[in-house]
Amino acid sequence: MQRAITDNWAAMVRTPRVRKPKALVWTASRVAAWRKTGKRPSPVMVWTPEQTGRFLDAVVYDRLYPLWHLIAFHGLRRGEACALPWSEVDLDSGVIHITEEIVAVAYEPHEDTPKSDRIRDIAVDADTLALLKWWRESQQTEKTEWADTKTPWTDSGRVFTQENGKVYHPDYFTKRFERLYQKEDLPPVRLHDLRHGSATLSLRAGVAMVAVQRRLGHSSIRVAADIYTSVLEEVEREAAAATVAVVPRQRKRVLPKPVEPSQEEREEEPDDVAEDEAGDDPSEADTPGDGPS
Repeated sequence: MQRAITDNWAAMVRTPRVRKPKALVWTASRVAAWRKTGKRPSPVMVWTPEQTGRFLDAVVYDRLYPLWHLIAFHGLRRGEACALPWSEVDLDSGVIHITEEIVAVAYEPHEDTPKSDRIRDIAVDADTLALLKWWRESQQTEKTEWADTKTPWTDSGRVFTQENGKVYHPDYFTKRFERLYQKEDLPPVRLHDLRHGSATLSLRAGVAMVAVQRRLGHSSIRVAADIYTSVLEEVEREAAAATVAVVPRQRKRVLPKPVEPSQEEREEEPDDVAEDEAGDDPSEADTPGDGPS
């Protein structure tokens, strides 16, 4: 009876280990199987570079194209993109500071401070920087045009806002993303998987795993490596094939090695083969000076 009071029995309970699903790439065979059965091979699926390019090409004139571009190439979370303020976007140095996010609780959006490992700086490329500058100008144009209406423009300070300046609900991004990729008949991925896809693009480009982990704000390199194990295997296979392709070859080893005919098989060759070989004897060829005198 005393042990029931002094011992912590809950500490003896072993909870089942939860493994995070690994990211799988939508290969041609997986796409074919999905079209036939409607089942996804994994809860976390990412597009190939070709599929990602096809999506971005299709939505290049969508109003929220800068958002899709930023998630696809730089791996922002939905809540991070929704909360991103212009004050944390350095258009001079080309750096985005991730310092806050918007999360939906029972559909109600709430501003939140990310965990310490999610607070990070993301350096962007020249194309992304130019796109953000253009988006900033477009937003200012919308603000000017909205001044002619009866309702005032909402100055939220956010990067991605509606035409009236109000902040988007995070769920709107998800629903619009689904409509856009379904219109292009692409295999299904979540908006969060588009972020995972940015990691696979980086890995294929030869970026180190530790850099990918920091860029996406994963808690540790072990977590990142565990998520992208299958993708890493494909990258390693591509690297192995590229290494072999560096050496030019004229004669490759054939497996199994071709079997040479035995002496008995040579002696049993048909007469016509022997005659052909005899006809090729250089000793029977015409020599200079032969012929009628």
